[in-house]
Amino acid sequence: MKPSKLKQPAKRENKEPWLAVNLSLFFPGIGQLYAGKLLKGIIFIVIQVTLILIAAWSIFSPTGNTVAGISFLAFMVVIYILNLFDAHNSIKKNKPQKANKVSVKQSPTYSSFTLHRSSAIKDLWFAVFLSQILPGIGHLYIEKIFLGGIFLISIIIFSNLSVFFWPLRAVTAIISATACYHVYLVYPKKSRKSRQLIKQVVIAIIIFKLTAAFLPILIEQQVEKFTIPSNSMLPTLQPGDKIFVHQSNNYSPEQGDLIVFNPPQENRYSEANKNEFFVKRVIGKPGETVQISNGVVYINNQPLKEDYIAESAAYQWGPVAVPAGNYLVLGDNRNDSFDSHAWGFLPAANIIGKVYKIYWPPARIQPLN
Repeated sequence: MKPSKLKQPAKRENKEPWLAVNLSLFFPGIGQLYAGKLLKGIIFIVIQVTLILIAAWSIFSPTGNTVAGISFLAFMVVIYILNLFDAHNSIKKNKPQKANKVSVKQSPTYSSFTLHRSSAIKDLWFAVFLSQILPGIGHLYIEKIFLGGIFLISIIIFSNLSVFFWPLRAVTAIISATACYHVYLVYPKKSRKSRQLIKQVVIAIIIFKLTAAFLPILIEQQVEKFTIPSNSMLPTLQPGDKIFVHQSNNYSPEQGDLIVFNPPQENRYSEANKNEFFVKRVIGKPGETVQISNGVVYINNQPLKEDYIAESAAYQWGPVAVPAGNYLVLGDNRNDSFDSHAWGFLPAANIIGKVYKIYWPPARIQPLN
């Protein structure tokens, strides 16, 4: 009978706590998955995705409450930060502790020197983490002062320039990824396994940074923000109301829609102000005959029911047919509005989009149908 072999205990994979933190920077839960905490990672991912969806709906949906959306965003930040600490601790608690060994054969002077050097060892993935937070900081951490200064100055310059020229946001993303990869290259001791990991991290950094940089621009191409400057749309819109405007190339205004537009060039308040925006209500569409008589608006000889105006118009206008490709727009505060009755028809090309929500101040949040 052959003697049975003793089973050797499974060798636990030596994982890096700060690598887990780097991964969780991209999205909560990823670091936990790397640490082997499958359930916890899934919980973090589900919670964060749910908060993102609820916050986005609350802020941008016509019937959503902006204050609630901001509250969910704040909660997202809290979860994000807790996730970073948890990602680190998920490995730190599992990592076996190694006893410090000091050779008795060495002289006291040599032993103390060895201990001093070991205490000064820097963590590679912590350096990468710092470089993700702010390019250059990781280099300063590993005492590469000159290189750290170059990355810091570069990211500051291009971050400020990107405010005026948004495509430069791609450059800031590349600087961040380059800083992370370079701090890895100049790190004195690194394992073979880390070479493949740093490449994956750098790719993830580029994707993450580009998404964070350009997502607001993509949102603004669909939804734009404006602030009401005057009394011309009372009582529907008050001065100081902040509104969301949905932009679409296929938008065809309907009667009663509130729209934001650039006034025709010859009808601006001031020639010096090239960025004026008006908000009015669509009253007449192309081909319709409009008349204003005794305070009543007539569309194709039919009176228009208007329960949204501040007061009836004190002027007479028309009848006039709205030309093709144009609209007649009026303010709800009829007698205090610089609109089509004063400057004529609005070309369709000048329309920016449809107003669909007052999103601020809190007491005024409401949908605008």
